[in-house]
Amino acid sequence: MHYAAPRPFSQHAVSWSLPLAVGLMVAAAQLWLVAKAGTDIPFYDQWGVEGRWLYPAWCDGLLRPSDLLKAHNEHHILWTHLLNLVLFTINGQWDPLVQMVAVTGLRAACAGGLAAALMQGLDRRMHLLAAAGMVGAFLPHLAWHNVLWGFQSQVYFSLGFSLLGLGWLGGARLSPGRWLAGMAAGIAAQLGMGAGAFVPAALLGLLAIQAVERRRLTNAWWWSASAAVILLALAAGLHVSVPEHAALRAAALPQFLGVLGRCLAWPYPDNPWVALAANLPLWLVVGLRLSGRRAPREGEDFVLLLGLFATVSIVTEAWLRGGGAELSTGVPSRYADFQVLLPVANAWCLGALLPVVAPRWRLVARLGVLAWLLVLLAGWLALSAQMWRGVIRPRMADRDAPVRLVQAFQATGDARVFAGQPRLLVPSPDLNPVAQVLADPRLRGKLPPSLQPGRPLGPLSALVRWILHHATAELWSTLAIAAMLAGVGFWRNGITPDTSSGET
Repeated sequence: MHYAAPRPFSQHAVSWSLPLAVGLMVAAAQLWLVAKAGTDIPFYDQWGVEGRWLYPAWCDGLLRPSDLLKAHNEHHILWTHLLNLVLFTINGQWDPLVQMVAVTGLRAACAGGLAAALMQGLDRRMHLLAAAGMVGAFLPHLAWHNVLWGFQSQVYFSLGFSLLGLGWLGGARLSPGRWLAGMAAGIAAQLGMGAGAFVPAALLGLLAIQAVERRRLTNAWWWSASAAVILLALAAGLHVSVPEHAALRAAALPQFLGVLGRCLAWPYPDNPWVALAANLPLWLVVGLRLSGRRAPREGEDFVLLLGLFATVSIVTEAWLRGGGAELSTGVPSRYADFQVLLPVANAWCLGALLPVVAPRWRLVARLGVLAWLLVLLAGWLALSAQMWRGVIRPRMADRDAPVRLVQAFQATGDARVFAGQPRLLVPSPDLNPVAQVLADPRLRGKLPPSLQPGRPLGPLSALVRWILHHATAELWSTLAIAAMLAGVGFWRNGITPDTSSGET
């Protein structure tokens, strides 16, 4: 392992303003959706995990650090527990709207950081297009489940730490500091959510490709391999089997392959055959590298890691949940933030393949790339329309429906108030935790504001409601600032000389 020399400025250097603009645009759109469709009514696991266990144990002084490491289903969600405790303590009450705003910051940081990483190997002229693509990939409507459920910060802790771990451990110049930082991020990813276990799997995939194409292994390769093995051993040690979930597994190979095809074809979950063309760019890059016909570009190893990470995630998802009802007809929105990584990696690979096309075929290749991107955009628009019609618009039309129903249950204790209601308006499949939380004396005065309307708001609750009240104005002002930042970044990228190639 050796220390990396400082990299000279090149045409692939990324202005900070473009990734920042991506993060701001994602955050603005997400805050607007929370303002229009979010409520402070807890949903599903929040009642049992937060309301019945975490906050009462904290109030009683009985919460031990080791308790935060206990598994929730197959996941360890340490960072989500810590974030929720910090918000609860500062605010003085439980408020899922505050959690949603915190999730907005985490998701925007993931989008901006990923944009910066993907721009590294692209020509400057592609930076603005890449930034626009990342904004589209992380608009909140396709991942509405994670955006409108404050408990889902686990997704973005796991995703963010995974991206950091892959970036640090998968680099060609691996210094001791980067190795330690990558190991810390890889461990943190596994303590954020089960998806963190896919980091060592993706690393091993890239290392296998590098071993074939290089034949002579470097010290950095061996250190990356050691990190992958250690993280894989940790994943095995943290693995938790939930017997109740065994019925959700794919029962047979055809069922598994059908679900796998739908997931790989996202955003065309109704047509699994699209998966073949949708993922061809990534596998072409891998094939050309394995055959020795193409050398990797700057930043390409990270993109391969991204594609491998998403692929392992999808294969695992199809196997462990392929027999359940939620994947029988489509891909749930709670998987969208991992699903979107695969088309993003494939789109990058298309741009990387263009320079190796023979000049006489360059025009045909460009038309093919354009057609591929238009097909991807059409799928994105169709899936967006489906989500808008089926979930977002109905929720916006009667945003307070969940509040009215839970308030009626709180007043009467009669579960029949939820009879015949859509699943998304029922706070939990099991109403016993809901009733216990509402009646718990330890949470008196600390329940979400809608469930204790006569009490004053906590400081974070008051601030968040002020922000959401002005969300429309803030959306437009933030978009204007982001557009200016994008313009600055594009202008700077266009006039800065390329000292690495001698061009001006």
